[in-house]
Amino acid sequence: MILKTKFPLIVSFLILGFFVPSVFSQSPDPNGEIFLPFPEKLKLDGSEINETTSPNSNSTGDNTSSSVSSTIVSTGKETGSNTGTTTAASVKNNPPGSSVSSVSATNSGSETSAKPKKKKKGKDDVPDPSEAPFQRGKAFLARNQKKNAETEFTESYSKEGKKVDPSRTENTNLFGLDSKDKEGTGLVEKIEDPDAKIKSQFELARSLDRMNQPESEEKAYKEYLKLVTSFPVHPELTPRTHLAIAVLLFRKQEYRPALHHLVKLIKEFKDSKDRPTAYYYAGRIYESAWVERDLERAKKYYDLYLQESENKELVPGNDFRKDAKERRRLIEVPLGI
Repeated sequence: MILKTKFPLIVSFLILGFFVPSVFSQSPDPNGEIFLPFPEKLKLDGSEINETTSPNSNSTGDNTSSSVSSTIVSTGKETGSNTGTTTAASVKNNPPGSSVSSVSATNSGSETSAKPKKKKKGKDDVPDPSEAPFQRGKAFLARNQKKNAETEFTESYSKEGKKVDPSRTENTNLFGLDSKDKEGTGLVEKIEDPDAKIKSQFELARSLDRMNQPESEEKAYKEYLKLVTSFPVHPELTPRTHLAIAVLLFRKQEYRPALHHLVKLIKEFKDSKDRPTAYYYAGRIYESAWVERDLERAKKYYDLYLQESENKELVPGNDFRKDAKERRRLIEVPLGI
């Protein structure tokens, strides 16, 4: 009885075992590769892609794909379909139990490649050899040790670096103060940056001018003339140079050539901060005792100075408002009568 009852069941299982594989099995892939299915939505590096489950998966492929997919999602290191195909091929060539190890190897490779590369040192990371002697030179200047400062600046521009031109400018200034106009001119000619070059030329002339000696004043005048004739027009330094020449000539009581430079500044550099000061010195010249003395013109120039300098921040050392008011008052009422 037991055999009669189980016989039909056994026959049924045999029939199902014969037909079911033939129903669900499909023709093998001609390339011999197994394409593992991915989830419908898989995040790759923060973006979502849609993949359809591959129809070419058998029962073994389904089990393997689920383990592979879960491993990829958990690591977040999947980089594209090519990586998935390569992983699938490795799974086919390995026994069923080695699928996870294959994926782990792929992931470990991607993690290794994702490590940041060591940053190469750029030019900005390299110490500037001209910086240290330049700073030492500035420190010596602060203590008025000019010889030591000159030595440090010379060392600075003997090296390559960002402080070469500033060091030359500083030494140009020192050479001017020592009345070494030839040495200063030689340094100016070696400066390549146009802006730094014209600044160095101005510093050389001004340093010579500060000596307040007839010989150094003549040297300063020549260097000033170079700046306004041989250099490109600079919106700040060119008008300031015209003013410096006028003041130098005013001290020497050479009034007519001094007025020439003042008029040039007033007419050609209307936006210059030194323009009000030019009005003041024009008033001083016309007030002075010379052939073309004109007190009315002097008063008008003082008025122009006071008008343009009102409520303005003047160049340090050029605030003559109190003096201009007093001189104008004396012109209107001589001797306070």
